Amino acid sequence: MADRQPRAPEAGATPRDLTGVPGLDEILGGGLPRGSLVIVTGSPGSGKTILASQLAFASAQVGRRALITTTLSEPPGKVVEHLGGFDFYDSVLVGSGVQFLSLQRALDETLDGIVDELIAVARQGDAKLVVVDGFSGIRGVISEPQEARQFLYRLAGTLGTLGMTVVITNEANPRDPATFPEATTADIIIGLSYSVVAGRHRRGIEVIKVRGAAQLPGVHGLTLSSSGVLIYPRLESRVTAGLERSTVSPRHILPGLEDPLEDFPSFIPTGVPVDRATFGLQELDALLDGGLTRGTSTVLAGSLGTGKTLLALHFALASVRSGEPAVFVGFRETARQLAQKADVFALGTELRAALAPKGGLALLRWDPVDLQPDIVADRLLRELDTTGAQRLVVDSIIELERAVIETSDLGRVDGFMAALVKAMRLRGVSALYVRETRRAVTQGQDFTADELSVLAENVLLQQQVSYRGQLHRVLSVLKMRFSAHDRALREFTIAPPAGIRVLTPFESGVDVLAGIVRQQEGALSGMLHAAESRDPAVEDES
Repeated sequence: MADRQPRAPEAGATPRDLTGVPGLDEILGGGLPRGSLVIVTGSPGSGKTILASQLAFASAQVGRRALITTTLSEPPGKVVEHLGGFDFYDSVLVGSGVQFLSLQRALDETLDGIVDELIAVARQGDAKLVVVDGFSGIRGVISEPQEARQFLYRLAGTLGTLGMTVVITNEANPRDPATFPEATTADIIIGLSYSVVAGRHRRGIEVIKVRGAAQLPGVHGLTLSSSGVLIYPRLESRVTAGLERSTVSPRHILPGLEDPLEDFPSFIPTGVPVDRATFGLQELDALLDGGLTRGTSTVLAGSLGTGKTLLALHFALASVRSGEPAVFVGFRETARQLAQKADVFALGTELRAALAPKGGLALLRWDPVDLQPDIVADRLLRELDTTGAQRLVVDSIIELERAVIETSDLGRVDGFMAALVKAMRLRGVSALYVRETRRAVTQGQDFTADELSVLAENVLLQQQVSYRGQLHRVLSVLKMRFSAHDRALREFTIAPPAGIRVLTPFESGVDVLAGIVRQQEGALSGMLHAAESRDPAVEDES
């Protein structure tokens, strides 16, 4: 996770303590206010105890002692035993920096007696963070709902005046109205979710309430691992809340831009030449009027066998060749498979050198199984910010879109893609998104506009076209904003050792290109005629 520091509090504001939980400070809007009451609520197995314990050990690591109390959920010995498998657990801190206390015997007393014991132990141990794990155990001895509120009010009020932060874990639905009366006393309410979607376990975290800060809205990704709780802020929330604006490094400022936080390229001063991100392929770069406009997003669409991944490798290696780092996000080929593909076209040595440490090309790869889109986005943004990479390849964006649908719903795809494009613009990254089209061989132009293609400034299309009994690979520029470009259809070949080579019009033959154009225009005309014949409005007019 990225180490982003919360903004410094204004004069007179309550000091905030970093949580030590990756991603939590971001979604809280900047750490935990000192002396606050934090309620962590969620279903069984959602990670409440792990999160609270992680907060306690992180507090002790920086010299702020913590007290963890258990009720009827688990005895302290069991809690310590379970925590021993996590990286944040430090046995040296147990008993000194982190103290454990069971409230089981105290539950036979009055609520005031429980509060008194907690306060006494916390003061005696000079605790700065007090965890009450399993508030449902206390609620079990409460006869009136109002008593729960009074209990929390007195406990948090007394400890808060001593500068102690209180964390309560509660087994309940975060949105259950039955918990609202007692939740009104909380300064922060964190809801954990744990559900099964299409046979897959899905965990999430939501900051429902934060006093004195603007939390990052939405349900964010959460995972449990040997590291403990890891939180991945929702990409759309990061962008819309302005978090990306505050974390983009000055090194990402595009040459000639007066304000790096405005959308490219509206602030390019008149007369300043637009720099280009080239493919290192002479004819293709000429077709693009010198290359892709730097800082824009490009969709590279094409059917199977048209060389999309190979062209993407050309784009990435051209970046490394010019001394600029690049990031390649892959969901299919492994590093070994990419190298084997490059070997065929005499690019293998260059690719291996680029993928070596400090070689300039970072490969981020996930198997396209059970993907978490916010985890992918977080890892990608960290890599871009760490390396200062100015080019990105995603092969293929279809896998990321599928992950968004599987983990959320179809309606989120558009927002996620818009946020991804925005995050790249803020960094001045020239992004190339590979996308598959449906048909392997066509006679007409095979492309269906999608949200990403609408958002992207440039769209390139690679096809295998059948013409007069032969297959021809053709490339066209469907869209290129902010730049002049050649609108002609161009044929290209894939052959060793050069790899992809875009042919000049004379090399492919004017009659071939003209014939393919006539064929595609005829196919398009037939599609429009068929669509009109199915249009009820057309039928009514006739």
